Amino acid sequence: METTQWLVTLTFRVTVGGVRSKDDSVAAGLQQLKEGLCSGKDVPMEASVRRITNIVEEEPIFGVRW
Repeated sequence: METTQWLVTLTFRVTVGGVRSKDDSVAAGLQQLKEGLCSGKDVPMEASVRRITNIVEEEPIFGVRW
């Protein structure tokens, strides 16, 4: 029996300031997310889930990586 695979996309929303570039804003957002999760704070999040069909192992699921 084949295992069903799911693509789970989690979107966390944080606001950062005092940064000059997109890369810096991503780093600051990840740090803020990490601190919020570790301290037990509520972090605004959206989730979407879809079943993956005809997956090809050699192809990446996401085309953009920060």
